[in-house]
Amino acid sequence: MNFRVLGSLQAGVDGAMIPLGGVIKRRLLAYLLLNANRVVATHKLLDVLWPDETPRTARKMIGNAVRGLRLDLAHGATDTRAAILTRAPGYQLRVDPDTVDLFLFRRQVERGRTEARGGDHAAAACTLRGALDLWGGVALADLADGDLNWPELDGLESERLGALEDYFEAGLAIGHHHEILGELQTAVAENPLRERLSGQLMVALYRCGRQTDALSVFRRVRTELVERFGLEPSRELRRLERLVLEHAPDLEVPAAPAAEYHKAPERPTAPALVEQQATRRPDAPDARDASSVSRVPSRVGRDIRRDHRVDDGDRQCTGHRSAPRRTRVSVVLVWVRHDLSDDHDLYGVQKVMADIEAVLRQQSTQHGGTMGPVTAPVFSAVFGVDDPRRDDATRAVRTAFALRDRIDDSRPRTGPSFVRVHVAVVTGDACLSYLPAHSGVPTVTGDVVDRGIRLLAMVPRGQVRVCEVTRQATESHISYHLGPEPPDGWEALRIRTGAGHGLQDVRSPEPSETPDGPGLPQLTARSP
Repeated sequence: MNFRVLGSLQAGVDGAMIPLGGVIKRRLLAYLLLNANRVVATHKLLDVLWPDETPRTARKMIGNAVRGLRLDLAHGATDTRAAILTRAPGYQLRVDPDTVDLFLFRRQVERGRTEARGGDHAAAACTLRGALDLWGGVALADLADGDLNWPELDGLESERLGALEDYFEAGLAIGHHHEILGELQTAVAENPLRERLSGQLMVALYRCGRQTDALSVFRRVRTELVERFGLEPSRELRRLERLVLEHAPDLEVPAAPAAEYHKAPERPTAPALVEQQATRRPDAPDARDASSVSRVPSRVGRDIRRDHRVDDGDRQCTGHRSAPRRTRVSVVLVWVRHDLSDDHDLYGVQKVMADIEAVLRQQSTQHGGTMGPVTAPVFSAVFGVDDPRRDDATRAVRTAFALRDRIDDSRPRTGPSFVRVHVAVVTGDACLSYLPAHSGVPTVTGDVVDRGIRLLAMVPRGQVRVCEVTRQATESHISYHLGPEPPDGWEALRIRTGAGHGLQDVRSPEPSETPDGPGLPQLTARSP
């Protein structure tokens, strides 16, 4: 059972969304979630549900809503099941904190702040970015209308802004003022009187060579404070203005070991996020299986926390690859799942895994990609490693289609039917590193991989799902299922008619190879 309050209120179990009914029922659940594992008095519930005038039947309405929610929550595994308990003088929602996005957010923020206090600002930026990405909009956005004036919601917004300021602080500490500038400007425009944000914007602008813009920020803040409240800016902000006027060395990027600047301030892999997604489709992998994805020690999805020193003699294909770098890539992720019942053919599973690896390797190479190191049950292919192209995202989706179609073609002639394959494609900035044991194959980490793992856990078997960035980059060549943007990614359907023009395969199959690959056996069929 999973719950989301950082955005619209959502509840889900085993990948299926739970309809929560009317406004009273939804507001009751929302308030109990904000106070999870604590007793909330009935008179408090009356105040928050009916702030203006309490109807005579209000207590009965609360009782009916509680009974309805108890029925809704009586699903899922017993060890993760939520329950509403009657506890004097009211009710208590007993729930595992790991199943509520609010508590995941708080835990990651605390971890990021601990990393920052320890001087690991790159790791702090990763962790805090991941925490902020748990927010899907204003907390309880679907309930936050004019009469929902809960102090808890103001507190949540303060927590978010505090985490955002800490993230900007970590980004400035590792010299990523260019990367955070746009988001920082937006945050200041939305919160013009938060002096810490304004100060961070002044530093970022100054480091970008925009001294006059930095001073304009100070003047705007001072005008607002003086005219509206009769106050001067804080001592720290006035000191910052003097430093900008003096071009003080204190405003330069703090000195740090060179290795730290190679770390990308990306989101960390967050295993719990894969398990806790409440928006999975009913036929998507369940939360227990999803945890296996997050625990895979893949070359894709591992956070860089150390400076790996690599000698050229330890690796083939050296040269410009010896240093970590940040670049834009598209990544195909393939997750192979199967049961472990006694009557299942383990040799058949082994054969299927080999088949999928061979097809993915052949197709990714043909379309100009790089096969990632294999760490079953997740396989990966990366596009844009050595020679980035504008159509890398399209090449990645075409590779995913080729794998999907091979699986379809083999149904149901061979292979164990209990094996299920899920495919996702994501695009974005990543950090590429080259480790001695990986024979020149890059380790890919960062936001793009984290999003891919979370998306992979929600992909219905037999489909290819892509992120919004990938969809925008490929919509002229790829057809997608129409409709509003889904929380579990866009379903890629087919290559558009005539879209192959201008997409030349980097390597065509050798004459001795069949169009489907070099003598590869058929793949397993999808489970119905």
